[in-house]
Amino acid sequence: MKQKRLRLTARRREGLIGLFFLAPFLIGTLLCFAFPTISSFLLSFGATDTQTAGFHIQMTGFENYSRAFFKDTNFVPYLLDSIQDMLIKTPLILVFSLLIAILLSKVRHFKGFFRVVALLPFLLGNGQVLRQMMREGIDTQILSLTGSNLIPQDMLAYIGQDFLGMVDSLFGIIVTVLWSCGVQILLFLAAIQSISPALYESAHIDGANEYEAFWKITLPMVLPVLLLNTVYTIINSFTDSTNPLLDYIKTWAITKADHGFAAAMGWIYFLFILVFIGLVVLVIERCIKRTQGGMGK
Repeated sequence: MKQKRLRLTARRREGLIGLFFLAPFLIGTLLCFAFPTISSFLLSFGATDTQTAGFHIQMTGFENYSRAFFKDTNFVPYLLDSIQDMLIKTPLILVFSLLIAILLSKVRHFKGFFRVVALLPFLLGNGQVLRQMMREGIDTQILSLTGSNLIPQDMLAYIGQDFLGMVDSLFGIIVTVLWSCGVQILLFLAAIQSISPALYESAHIDGANEYEAFWKITLPMVLPVLLLNTVYTIINSFTDSTNPLLDYIKTWAITKADHGFAAAMGWIYFLFILVFIGLVVLVIERCIKRTQGGMGK
């Protein structure tokens, strides 16, 4: 009898190639992160037993979770501050990165130089470097009106310190937003460059201007990348090194050695981020489907 050869379709072949490249990440996750994740989840329902040698968990139920919401006076305010900071910065980062990517796509000379310049703030102002710069107040000093000579001091005194402080804080947000746009700019730039120039030529022949071409061609074509950038920006905002909630969790875990309570706060934070990102993905995917349906018609 003739043996039947296993025939792989193009879709299955692409799936196997994807699994091959994902295999190192999956194996590393199972070997290096599975046990600490399970231990942290169990620890959130208990506390470390200091009476016996070794690492033993004494189960206490949902005491740590109720303590985080109803007894601790800092966790919920820090969580709300993290949400507020994310809701303010995420739309600004996406808008600025898309605009800068559009400008970079229209540059014809020294393209590599300008792309490196756009990525430099992300490379320099990240991690511990960004934390130290924020401690020095560099975010509010770069575009500060209080210590600048652009506006006369008499006019500054007439405006008032409250208004100047509000403007300086707004400029500080803009500076930190521009520092965080590097990866998003590159992703948007790659998506814009993948759009066929024939679409723009056809639109201009039909009488469309740049504004109409952006809303009818550029934005619908970059929506999948917009979803990726949105998820990345949200995660980056919630896990930023300057996030006070993360410092608060580390304080309970390292300084105060209350590992159970710290684990509970970490899992609450993780589950909230997971649910929030899930809702964002659903909303943006519906917008993508509606846009693609409208373009198909």
